[in-house]
Amino acid sequence: MSAIHKQAANEAPLFDETPDSSETHATLKTTHTSELVIALCGPIGSPLHDVAAAIEGAITQKYGYQSKIIRLSDFISQHFDKVGGEKSIPKTPKIARVEALIKSGDEMRDSFGSSILADLAVSEIRLDRQKNGQDEANGRFVSRRICHIIDSIKNQAELDLLREVYREVLYVFGVFSPTSAREANMRAADYPREKIHALMERDARGGAAHGQTVGDTFPQSDFFLRMDTNSQTGLNIKVERYLDLILGARIATPTKEESAMYAAASAASSSACLSRQVGAAVTDSAGEVLAVGWNDVPKAFGGLYQTDRENDPHGAKDLRCYNKDGGKCFNDEEKHLLAEALIESLGDDVVPKAKLDEAVQKILSDKKLQGLIEFSRAIHAEMHAILNALKLGGNKVDGGSIFVTTYPCHGCARHIVASGIHNVYYIEPYRKSLATKLHGDAVTESESEKGLVRLLPFEGVAPSRYLSIFQMKPNSRKINGKRIAIVPGEALPKMEKSLQSLPELEGMVVEKLVKRGLLTVQSPVARGNTDGPHSA
Repeated sequence: MSAIHKQAANEAPLFDETPDSSETHATLKTTHTSELVIALCGPIGSPLHDVAAAIEGAITQKYGYQSKIIRLSDFISQHFDKVGGEKSIPKTPKIARVEALIKSGDEMRDSFGSSILADLAVSEIRLDRQKNGQDEANGRFVSRRICHIIDSIKNQAELDLLREVYREVLYVFGVFSPTSAREANMRAADYPREKIHALMERDARGGAAHGQTVGDTFPQSDFFLRMDTNSQTGLNIKVERYLDLILGARIATPTKEESAMYAAASAASSSACLSRQVGAAVTDSAGEVLAVGWNDVPKAFGGLYQTDRENDPHGAKDLRCYNKDGGKCFNDEEKHLLAEALIESLGDDVVPKAKLDEAVQKILSDKKLQGLIEFSRAIHAEMHAILNALKLGGNKVDGGSIFVTTYPCHGCARHIVASGIHNVYYIEPYRKSLATKLHGDAVTESESEKGLVRLLPFEGVAPSRYLSIFQMKPNSRKINGKRIAIVPGEALPKMEKSLQSLPELEGMVVEKLVKRGLLTVQSPVARGNTDGPHSA
């Protein structure tokens, strides 16, 4: 057994020797921890550092937590020399520093794994636990009101690692500013104008196999913060609401926008599309949900195919793509036929027959061709929701909003405009959409532009967290008929986590870092302390 994994064998017994099973649940609850890990994720130019500072200020002053901000870029500065790339990370000018950090970060991910910066953040949290979170009498780790704020994760592997280790303890805050605001922030920080868009694209999509992919990671956040202005007051109000929800510090119910997006996300689960599940919800001008929709194949005389256990128990009449002609994507099939036709039209003198398959695959890999969607059999979620809303609500659609799990394609955008809807709220970007390019006279991504249909990132509790955040436990709000008053400094996280597993999982991450040479065995985080051979 390695030194990293000896913790359990050297801790004091979790249970007393008495076999009173009635106390088992109470005993297990004593292992729960109040600690929090909050990870930020957002595109370059968004005020991530300001959000980290606002969280730190609120969590310490209002809720009585200790806090520590962990900047992943610091790990790049500490370890970049181990990958043989940059000779140094310049402090100035700003653009040179950022480019060097991105390049070195990509090289570290390539050399040590895509989650390496999150691995190092885990080791930092583990070191703090080792130094400050143990009972001197028995060496057991104890619960603390401590919040580690990670600024900021940039790819899927980092998010997956943190969720695997911290699970209920982890909350991801997605921070987003409109493109125009991010450009202004970057110009104010002396970024050359001609390099700003290239940096944004590299940040969102990654310039290397193990690069940053914020565009794909951001939509998986637990809370979304839309920062249209740099108002500190507005930021503090938003942050405190989210912390109240996490800690159950007050009775709080969903906003109409959060309920509408939850309805959209729930509708998406009805889709059997082989490519992606998308959901939408249309609201009237007062924010009341009129109807929902999802992407799937329409059937004769109205509506979409759905699972029907009563009239079609074996699915013989369900002719969605997964169950038709052996199961295939008809859009992909037509694109393949189109690519073959294009190559064949060039003739053998341009593309020899021996190169035909290679040429077809090259065309199919082109991003623009991949974006072709008109051969799909499915109606899109936005169209389904609008049709349903018009049937049920008629002219109530006019002046309303549509909440969509994914940014609308340009086809749906023109129908949204024509329907009379005023606002579109989305979670996941859709880079293939030409909505603003083709319909810039009718749509805008600016919140301040009131004369056009606005396409805006969703702000609020993510649908994936909706139930865990807003559902109350029985008898948790009152006692003897009176509302229970909660002191913020004593509020406990609604989602509980046992401390028994955290040190073990952190120790496994640290052991990998030791093997990779990024931590030494003599390091406090890997060595343990003088109380015994504890894991790192």
